[in-house]
Amino acid sequence: MPRRVSKNKSIFTPIADNFLKKISTSDKRVRRKIIKYGFWLVGLFFVYSMVSSTYGIKRIVTLQLEKNTLIDINRQEYVKLVDGQQIKNLLLHDDDYIEYIARTRYHMVFPGETIYRYQGQ
Repeated sequence: MPRRVSKNKSIFTPIADNFLKKISTSDKRVRRKIIKYGFWLVGLFFVYSMVSSTYGIKRIVTLQLEKNTLIDINRQEYVKLVDGQQIKNLLLHDDDYIEYIARTRYHMVFPGETIYRYQGQ
């Protein structure tokens, strides 16, 4: 008994068949127009994908700017960290620095010491 083979055709089959027949039976001028419009469509698709996709130029530029901003913030925080470590080291080991902080920031004086302040104009 022969085997049945069902031929399921796509819904685009008539359109594709007609398009291919039109290209094969038309003259060179129509074929050139079709190819030219096809290249334009492909080119526009690439331009659109470069501008608006995940890997587009706009996103790459935005990520580069964010990266530069984060690098600058990281440098500022590193400077603060180094300054904090220097101040900690001075507070732990330098008595003159502690005296300087006490006199300038907290206006402390030794007993019996007189301080003269000049009032600016």
